[in-house]
Amino acid sequence: MSSEEKVRASQREELILHGIGASPGIAIGKALLLKKDGIVVEEKSVDDPAAELARLQKAIERSAHEVEKIYHTAVEKIGNDQAKIFEAQLLMLSDPVFFDGVKHKIAKSKKNAEFVVSTEFSKQVDQLRRSENEIFKQRAMEIDDAKNRILRNLAEAKLKSRFEGTPIVVTSELTPADAVLLSRNSVLGYVSDFGGARSHASILSRSLGIPAVVGLKEATKHVTDGMEIIIDGYRGIIVINPEEGTVKKFSERKEWCDKLDSELMSEAAEPALTTDGRRVSVEANIELLEELPLLKPHGADGIGLFRTEPLIIDSGSIPDEMEQADIFRKAVEEAKPNAVIFRTFDIGGDKIFVEDHAEQNPFLGWRGIRMMLDRPELLRDQFRAILRASAFGKCKIMYPMVATVEEVIRANEILNEAKVSLKKDGIKYDEKIDVGVMIEIPSAALMSKEIAKHVAFLSIGTNDLTQYLLAVDRTNELVANMFEEFHPSVLRTLKFIIDAGHEAGIKVAMCGEMAGNPLATVMLLGMGLDEFSAVSSMLPVLKKIIRLTNYKNARKFTRQLLKMDSAEEVKSALTEYLKTRFERIYYTTISKENSD
Repeated sequence: MSSEEKVRASQREELILHGIGASPGIAIGKALLLKKDGIVVEEKSVDDPAAELARLQKAIERSAHEVEKIYHTAVEKIGNDQAKIFEAQLLMLSDPVFFDGVKHKIAKSKKNAEFVVSTEFSKQVDQLRRSENEIFKQRAMEIDDAKNRILRNLAEAKLKSRFEGTPIVVTSELTPADAVLLSRNSVLGYVSDFGGARSHASILSRSLGIPAVVGLKEATKHVTDGMEIIIDGYRGIIVINPEEGTVKKFSERKEWCDKLDSELMSEAAEPALTTDGRRVSVEANIELLEELPLLKPHGADGIGLFRTEPLIIDSGSIPDEMEQADIFRKAVEEAKPNAVIFRTFDIGGDKIFVEDHAEQNPFLGWRGIRMMLDRPELLRDQFRAILRASAFGKCKIMYPMVATVEEVIRANEILNEAKVSLKKDGIKYDEKIDVGVMIEIPSAALMSKEIAKHVAFLSIGTNDLTQYLLAVDRTNELVANMFEEFHPSVLRTLKFIIDAGHEAGIKVAMCGEMAGNPLATVMLLGMGLDEFSAVSSMLPVLKKIIRLTNYKNARKFTRQLLKMDSAEEVKSALTEYLKTRFERIYYTTISKENSD
């Protein structure tokens, strides 16, 4: 079916598209298609490069002025901390060094500014987009947004961000600027073809309280202006041309969800304490300082995973010790009196490093702790930065992608070297700082009992652990359907790791996606998991389920699940359990009714 035929069909029939729930909430309304066709760039020779450079400088200054206005709008709407998302782009646009290569190319090649800007910026964007890592794709989008802003100002074209009515905005890619500027209108929700739940635009949508579904791939092909659509930001679906019965059901669900959300947020600060007295910790996964203001409103018991590699992406290079320490201190102070677990740089594999390093199979190559152990000076600097921050609040350190006991021992040795050097420099730090390991490689899972002898805690990364256990690359469309975190082999491995940690007398946490899945909460609780770490928006739901659960009963139920032979059998039992005992939560976060 051609694109035109698809559109005609979608104008007649109800159509459901599946994406990623980026901001919770349900919205029903008319679509406003925000087209981003871009500016057509032609290669032209110029007689006066100096005049072209002057045009470029004027466009850069105008672009910086626009972003500054967006920044102030964001401050008014969501506060200083989250508005800092725009500081990186402001720095980029005001940094002459950033544009040196572009200006040199214009002067040398005598080509028009539009062509050179488009070519040079696109090189960076394409490199970042080749990664499957969402953080790098986010950085690519921001650079692309800066490029398009400059191109538009070179063409002296105006940006339209005001419109009438209360639409649901549908676009190919929602940028942070879009999220803020469009919110000045009475927008009901955001829908985009591309994007992820951890993108800046998604974070801003959550902060603004605007429901959003992203990563739909072809939403803009099926939607035209004025079409009625429904978006469900809880489950990541949109319904195009909904039937009358569908509208009624979603209207009822929206009312139900709004009440539940209000209830969950009002209880978010309450402890995750089971009905028979077991207390567990429910913490947040963080990778951007802009997410810190979400901790307390969502009841986070600390930060169970602070990803540090975004610092490299934002700066384009590895920040020095003091730059890292300043950022880590801010996180520690915001999380007080709770702890922050800083994961050391997890670079390599699907991530881009500062040097070109081609590998045939990067997922099994030079990445994580093995890369950092080969660059001990980088690891030592990062340890020093975290230790500096530990003087301002509770910190913990976690090593990623550990495969052997020897790696843990060597990393601990480098940590001790960092401590000695700080003491020599007269710098205060927490001398008893806890160290842990992220268990995400099968060899580490099998050796978790031995690894536990050298650390203070274990944290399970279910995303990679599942991928390696099942030999499935979930980014590969040919086998992605085989990626199944509820596979019995995965569940039994999780139980083995938790038991190994407890035998060694240490706590076991989970910071992979499963930790934030309400379907898995009772099962993980029943396995004995001590700490759950997930995106902030999911914490109130997880805490509610835990508070309504009897730990002894959860253990008994989990023993039955671990005897099952298939993922479908496990998920069916979990679904029935959740549906029976937590009906409202089931229908807002798990139920596929009206979504298939």
